[in-house]
Amino acid sequence: MNAKAHFDRLALYNRWANRRLYETAAQLADAQAREDRGAFFGSVLGTLNHILVADRIWLERIEGGGPKPSALDEILHDRLADLRAAREAEDERIIRVVAEQPEERFEAPLAYRNIAGTAYELPFGEVLTHVFNHQTHHRGQAHGLLSQFGLKAPVIDFVYFRLNP
Repeated sequence: MNAKAHFDRLALYNRWANRRLYETAAQLADAQAREDRGAFFGSVLGTLNHILVADRIWLERIEGGGPKPSALDEILHDRLADLRAAREAEDERIIRVVAEQPEERFEAPLAYRNIAGTAYELPFGEVLTHVFNHQTHHRGQAHGLLSQFGLKAPVIDFVYFRLNP
C-alpha cells in the first residue's frame, strides 16, 4: 500500500473512532462531561476539545488557513453536542485534506511554527502520523474517562475498524 492510501485509510478510521466515542460520550450528563477527573485536560469535555484544538492547529499549518486556536487547552465548544458537530466537520476536513494530496507530498517537507513561534520542518507523512497518533492517544484518555462513569466505552481499535467498518 502506498502512503496516500495508508493515510486515506487512517483518515476514515479517525472519523469512525471519533463517531463511536462521541456516541458514548453523548450519554453523559452535562455535569459529568465537565467534571475534572484528573486527566491531562481535566474532563471529557476538556479532552475532546483539546483533540479538536490540535487538529485545527495542524490543519491550519497544512492548508495555510482556517481556524487557529491560540492555546492547547482552549475550550472551543462548551456543550458536548456543539463539540460533536464541530468534530464531525473537522473529520470531514481531514478526510478531504488527505485525499487532495498527491503521493509525492507525503515525503515532502512541511515547514511550520509551533504555538511559541519556534520553526520546525518534518516530512508531511510524519506530520500526519503525529496528527493521527495524537488523536488516538487522547481518545484513549477520553475512553478511560467514559469508563470511570460506568459507561461501556466502545471498541475503537484500528483492526476492529478494518474488520467491522
